[in-house]
Amino acid sequence: MIFRRLKIKWLIFSITLIIFMLSMPACTERQKKSIKHLKSDIIGIERKVTLYDCNGNVIRNWEGRFKIEIQGSYLSFIDDNGKDIKVSGTVVVEET
Repeated sequence: MIFRRLKIKWLIFSITLIIFMLSMPACTERQKKSIKHLKSDIIGIERKVTLYDCNGNVIRNWEGRFKIEIQGSYLSFIDDNGKDIKVSGTVVVEET
């Protein structure tokens, strides 16, 4: 019985230690980038996409939580309404 309690306490301690180590801010830039890509793949990232014409005037804005993919010469994402948006030209993507 005592051995079982000790085993459970050790397991809880180990899990807590692992969670603490994974959440440390001392991650390398490569690790931070990998975490960001994973977050983007799973839930998307809050972003603002702006499409400009050749004179620098805004043609269209999109805001929402989406994953952006670059496919050849255009940028592709699914907006909050479920529409598959594909744009090419001068596009600025900002995280909000």
